[in-house]
Amino acid sequence: LTEEEFPVWALLPKRETGITGFLNKYPQYDGRGIIIAIFDSGVDPGAAGLQVTSEGKQKVVGRYDCSGAGDVDTSTVVQTKNGTITGISGRTLKIPSSWKNPTGNYHIGIKNAYELYPKPLKERIETERKEKKWDPHHKSASALANQKLNELNTTLDSAKSGQPVARIQKLAKEDLECQVEVLNTFEKKYSDQGPVYDCVVFHDGNMWNICLDTSECGDLERCNLVGEYEKTYQYVSLTKEDLLNYSVNVYDDGNLLEIVSICSSHGTHVASIAAACFPEEPDKNGIAPGAQIVSLSIGDSRLDTMETGASIVRSMIKVMESTKTENPIQVINMSYGEHAKWSCTGRLGELMNEVVDKYGVTWVAAAGNLGPGLSTIGTPPDISTNNIIGVGAYVSPEMMIAEYSLRNKAPGLPYTWTARGPTLDGGKGVSVCAPGGAITSVPQYMLRSAQLLNGTSMASPHVAGAVAILLSGLKALGIKHTPYLVRRALENTALFLPHADYFAQGNGLLQVEKAFDYLMANGDSLDSKIRFNVSCGSCKQKGIYLRNWPYNKIKDCAVHLEPVFADVDNMDIKEKLNFRVSLALTCEASWVQHPSVLEMTNLSRSVQVRIDPTGLEKGVHSTSLKGYDVKCPAKGPLFQVEITLVRPIEFPDDILRPNITYSQVNFKPGQIRRHFIMVPQRVS
Repeated sequence: LTEEEFPVWALLPKRETGITGFLNKYPQYDGRGIIIAIFDSGVDPGAAGLQVTSEGKQKVVGRYDCSGAGDVDTSTVVQTKNGTITGISGRTLKIPSSWKNPTGNYHIGIKNAYELYPKPLKERIETERKEKKWDPHHKSASALANQKLNELNTTLDSAKSGQPVARIQKLAKEDLECQVEVLNTFEKKYSDQGPVYDCVVFHDGNMWNICLDTSECGDLERCNLVGEYEKTYQYVSLTKEDLLNYSVNVYDDGNLLEIVSICSSHGTHVASIAAACFPEEPDKNGIAPGAQIVSLSIGDSRLDTMETGASIVRSMIKVMESTKTENPIQVINMSYGEHAKWSCTGRLGELMNEVVDKYGVTWVAAAGNLGPGLSTIGTPPDISTNNIIGVGAYVSPEMMIAEYSLRNKAPGLPYTWTARGPTLDGGKGVSVCAPGGAITSVPQYMLRSAQLLNGTSMASPHVAGAVAILLSGLKALGIKHTPYLVRRALENTALFLPHADYFAQGNGLLQVEKAFDYLMANGDSLDSKIRFNVSCGSCKQKGIYLRNWPYNKIKDCAVHLEPVFADVDNMDIKEKLNFRVSLALTCEASWVQHPSVLEMTNLSRSVQVRIDPTGLEKGVHSTSLKGYDVKCPAKGPLFQVEITLVRPIEFPDDILRPNITYSQVNFKPGQIRRHFIMVPQRVS
């Protein structure tokens, strides 16, 4: 095997979804002109491939810590005396003569370095500091105390038996024993609180400048002076030992300093999949090497990298604000989420819908890694609507060889752990699937350039990058779009995998070239600005989900359909007036009965759907009710109503000890077999 034959291209897979073919055909549509927001743990701008775009522009154009973990109160204002100021720590800080500060005011604060460190880095630095600053002194003192105690014991043991021990020797022995005990206790209770840095903020007449006293002795001349990131794109490492890159933002007239670090390697890996650019090694490129990135940290290092509602809201506000500028964020990737019990309601979900519906941002989210059980989709994408594109994880034969070093290939299939639909309220949950693993860049503090990570967290940025190159092409051609049309294009052109798990793949494997053709053909259609909000039954669920359903019980369900217009506050009111579409309703399942047609205008309509499980085998059955525009059925369904029915195994009440046996069951790689059992009534 030569260097030329090594499958570098499969380390960050792009061929499976048509990315490679698309970029070969349209090299200028590589994401340029598009900004992707990464809602994650933070992006290291020093990681390989995250410096420039394919056009040589700045790659990471914004870095914000929305968790608040990097905030420093700098409301204390001081002025110099004899060229020095006193920091919050009490240290005397010498101001370099090269600093320009017209007002003479310095805002000061203090920050513990460990509050900025990701957990693995903190553990590494703690170990190194202990080995350098504690162990030499402690081990020397401990060895000396033990040596003296052993020598004294030897002296006492060699004395004549029966001869009393002198008082001074007895006291000396007790003293040495106490020393050894105290030193051992110190070792057991050792705790390093970490370095503490004074923070100095001042305005040079053009922008805010920040200096952290990483010398820990007040010698600011030896420390880095950093400007605001959005103006300078500056970032530096805290120390040469940690290689943790940070940048800064300043708010409230200098009274609040935001030190933007990262809380894990996750966000950098995600960003690299979406948009890394290696000008000299294009096979290592991310999906959209021409796109730019805004890093919005929602993971909180104080909560073991978990996101908070406040951090997500702050991130959404940043996105909303950007849409009013010349360089708006058009794509969000969120490879973060939790499993929510009540995902169909809540203020966060309302704001997520607003980001898509009102501000026109396409939101892509990882489905989660809680599979292979059904209804394991995380939030997002599982919110009150189907606005967010949920992505499942797929592994191709080429990935098996290049990334996992398997001896033999197997057919491509969803990973066993990728989350499965339907959502708890019946929605499909997964829109499409995409490659869910990659060997690509990680932060510099990890002391390695790249690493293999897998998960729906890796599949989601693949789709987000794909959306970026699609939008890049539309922008170059002057074709407008909405998030509704983008989602429909991805779903209606995906490659359904007949041999793969229905619940894991959504509508199928992403196909970028077909999606672009779809967008080109349907960009000016009226329904491109419309989505249909689906709510089923009195609980307003996103689909019909019947669990533990008796074999002979028919279910009638009302399905409510309501047109929702993009950016409704700013649209031409005549578009509402003129909206009218004739729909053909279809469903492949014989156990679903439904109307055949529906006429829709700007009004909510309801149709009655009957589910008749008579004759169905035990197990899970899924299908969907689809609505096609009769004038152009080739563009695929305008909406889908997911229908899932579970027929469990039931035991007669007179059986005392029910028993089920399965023998000689053969499994193929990645194959899932599901059995559903109705819990007997007498079970406690």
